Amino acid sequence: MSNNIINLATARELIKRYRDNLTLIATPEFKESLKYSETFDASAIQAILNQPGCVEFRAYYGMKENNAICSIFVGVDAEDNDILNSLSGNGEDVIVEYGKECPPRCSTSTNNIY
Repeated sequence: MSNNIINLATARELIKRYRDNLTLIATPEFKESLKYSETFDASAIQAILNQPGCVEFRAYYGMKENNAICSIFVGVDAEDNDILNSLSGNGEDVIVEYGKECPPRCSTSTNNIY
């Protein structure tokens, strides 16, 4: 089993600590930049994982023109290198962004992690 897997209690603790400190970790002009979560299509993540040689995927953090923080995912090979097909001449890159941001698009289900 992966050492990246945590239990629900730990996940809730980490998320609560982030949300409790959200207003403290950003200056007033960037307070709205930080989100609670982003949701991505499973097919986009699967496209990363389906690349030849992909053993992991990495999250980078970026900032959009409106200053919103975003997650960017890329596949990683066994040597810990980003899989960038355009640089190796193997086709188009599979890099994922444009998740559904919360807020404003937050689930109202009581069956969520938080």
